[in-house]
Amino acid sequence: MSITDQFVALRCRNVVRRRFAFFVGASALTLSCVLLLTGAVDRSIGPVEVGLMQLESSVFNAEIEQQGVIEPYQSTEVHSDCYWTTTILSMVPEGTWVQKGDVVCVFDSSDVEDYARSREILLIKYRGRLDNALHDQQMLKTTNERRLEAAEFAVETNTQNLLEYTEYTFPQQLQKMEQDLSMLSQEMQLCNDSVQQTEKLWVMGLVARQTMQSEAFELLEKKQKYNELDASLRFLTGFTHERSELRLEYQKRDAERDLIRTKIKNGFYTTKATLTTLSYERTLRIYERYHRRAMDSIKGCTLRAPCDGQVVYGNSWYLKSRGITQVEEGGRVRYRQKIFEIPDHGRYKVSVPLMESLIYKVREGMPVTVQLPAYDDVEIAGKISLISRYPRVRSRYTPGLKDYWIDVELLPTAEQRDLLTHKADVVVNFVLAETENVLQIPRKAVTGIAGHNFVYVFNGRELVPRKVELGEANDLSVCVETGLSVGEKLVTEMTPQHELALRGTLTRDLIESE
Repeated sequence: MSITDQFVALRCRNVVRRRFAFFVGASALTLSCVLLLTGAVDRSIGPVEVGLMQLESSVFNAEIEQQGVIEPYQSTEVHSDCYWTTTILSMVPEGTWVQKGDVVCVFDSSDVEDYARSREILLIKYRGRLDNALHDQQMLKTTNERRLEAAEFAVETNTQNLLEYTEYTFPQQLQKMEQDLSMLSQEMQLCNDSVQQTEKLWVMGLVARQTMQSEAFELLEKKQKYNELDASLRFLTGFTHERSELRLEYQKRDAERDLIRTKIKNGFYTTKATLTTLSYERTLRIYERYHRRAMDSIKGCTLRAPCDGQVVYGNSWYLKSRGITQVEEGGRVRYRQKIFEIPDHGRYKVSVPLMESLIYKVREGMPVTVQLPAYDDVEIAGKISLISRYPRVRSRYTPGLKDYWIDVELLPTAEQRDLLTHKADVVVNFVLAETENVLQIPRKAVTGIAGHNFVYVFNGRELVPRKVELGEANDLSVCVETGLSVGEKLVTEMTPQHELALRGTLTRDLIESE
């Protein structure tokens, strides 16, 4: 029996689905029929109902929906500036409207004040030590200058002594001795001549013997003085001069070495005093920083409103939903912990994640739509204002899945603005691609067998399987690149029993063809 004989009744049925955007514009041409089959493949199978759709070109939208939470677009956050972990003493109720400068939260600063007092005592102590070190350094500078001047004076004195001896004392002494020696030599020659003349006169009997002996004794004295002076001259030039010159040169070199030792010693003393002063200065700066940090922490124990607005405390919604409140009276807070924020209620945003495989299909400034779960007919316009530069791992259990977080700025109308509520759940719809004049069919109309995609087409007499090549897809529909034509009637719905029979027939045909 042919499939035509199996059609007993044909009744029309509207296939209306809320999420089928691809039916817009083509719904007038959609033919939804209910066919009653009497065993199209297997005679043992009873009548079944199928849905038909006439294929037409339409606009394909690749859309994706993501869950998000409404948040203020901008918020002025206030963090704890107290470097100590402290306790909250008092705080205004959450939601209180405050003005700029109003006290919102007060921390316990007793421990910080005790610490500040102890640091202040150390400050006074090390300021005194630093003043003494600076005074000692100044006194040491004066002492070093005096010691250096004395050493320089000794060098100059010994240099002048050596120069005086070599240039004046020794040459003068040598010249005098040589002159005296020359005079004695002349006197001795004259005396010798006189003695010889006297001896002649004595021989002639003209002078007495005593006169001759007196002149001979005088000659002997002259010779003795000459020999003594000549010995003194040789001793001076051969021994005394060299010894005196060596002694003066040694005194000069020793004075120069003492000058160098004095400079080194002064440098050592100066370095030691400088290091001591720097040590006290560094210690003083450290304690000043500690004291300043303590004073800043005491000041930071009183948190004031930075602007006008409504106070929202920085409690984690995840922990708060489990009964854990971090910011409350008596609670402990740490440094840089977010205490409260004052949101700007004039602008809102929604932060949503997007798979990293789809991040290249969105851009900043791209329009999106946001739907409130409680208002199905209300769609709020928005645009992408920020795309994170780096992805974030979705979960530690799925380290391979990463998402980019996107901030969507809401652009509501005046009526829609009244519907927005802080921390309300919304759905953000992204249109990732829009293609015109394409054939798109429901995803459930495609059957996959042995690695191939098939659909069923009604040719007016029977259901015929058709192999198709698929393109882009969204949650509800998929584009057909080859295998179908405009005007054909596609089977969109069948009972599981009839679909199983057709699948079995198609599988046998594929096996036989191979």
